[in-house]
Amino acid sequence: MVPSVMLILGGMLSEGPSDSKIGIKTIVGVTVARLLVLPVLGIGIVALADKMNILVEGDQMYRFVLLLQYTTPSAILLGAIASLRGYAVREASALLFWQHVFAILSLSVYVTLYFKLLSYV
Repeated sequence: MVPSVMLILGGMLSEGPSDSKIGIKTIVGVTVARLLVLPVLGIGIVALADKMNILVEGDQMYRFVLLLQYTTPSAILLGAIASLRGYAVREASALLFWQHVFAILSLSVYVTLYFKLLSYV
């Protein structure tokens, strides 16, 4: 299943954002919410769970994976579902395209931040 989903993602990203009818404000809003706001909320959620002693004691890799899940772009299956249903394929393609472009920068910044946060714990 994974190789076929990767092929669908590649096909969607190759279309690029040019044929989309989605507005620039919507693209910016979704991308900012997904790549900037959600990771900050994730830091708060993981910190709260740590203070409540819900997390595994002393396992930094577990905390890193919990933080990392808030940082990644939207799931590839978003594009796969849109493609299979034939609904909003261009819009999903545009959103995925821009999220993956800007995720290069945001992932590197947040991974560095996560390492610094986890090294102090």
